[in-house]
Amino acid sequence: MPEIILRIKTSDIKGNIGLLNPQDLSKLGAKEGDEIELYSTSRAWTIKTKSDSSVPIGEVRVSTDVLRRLDVEDGSEVRAYWAPPVVEEKYEPPP
Repeated sequence: MPEIILRIKTSDIKGNIGLLNPQDLSKLGAKEGDEIELYSTSRAWTIKTKSDSSVPIGEVRVSTDVLRRLDVEDGSEVRAYWAPPVVEEKYEPPP
């Protein structure tokens, strides 16, 4: 699954939402509303994506709470990873 390096910046956002440039979402293969994992050197945290073309390419904007949970400083680099949701298929044997 695709993975990209992003610079993490704080913004006036509530909850586990991350603002990303649409081009970065495309590089990940994700779309607005998908959940992505952010990884620091010691921790990981899941955020829900929101597309925002005013966010510079290569940057993710999150709340100060997400920064604290990842144990990183404003402006640090994090890895972003997205995996498509698993779709469970049920097998129905023939009658």
